[in-house]
Amino acid sequence: MTPAFRRTAGRLAAAALATTALTGAAIAGGQAASASTSCDDSPIVKTFNAVLTLRGGPSQDTETCR
Repeated sequence: MTPAFRRTAGRLAAAALATTALTGAAIAGGQAASASTSCDDSPIVKTFNAVLTLRGGPSQDTETCR
C-alpha cells in the first residue's frame, strides 16, 4: 500500500465519518423541529428565513410561512 493511497483512504474515511455525523444531526434537528405545530415557532423556518435574509437582503419574499 503506497503512502498516497493511505492518505487518500484516510481522507475518504474522514469525509464519510463527517458526512454521517452531519446527516445524523440534520435528521435529529428535523425531528425535533417537526414537533412544533406553529410555523412561526419552527426552528427550521427561522433558520431558513435568516439564511434567505442574509443571502438576498430583507424583502417580502423571504418569509416561508404565510
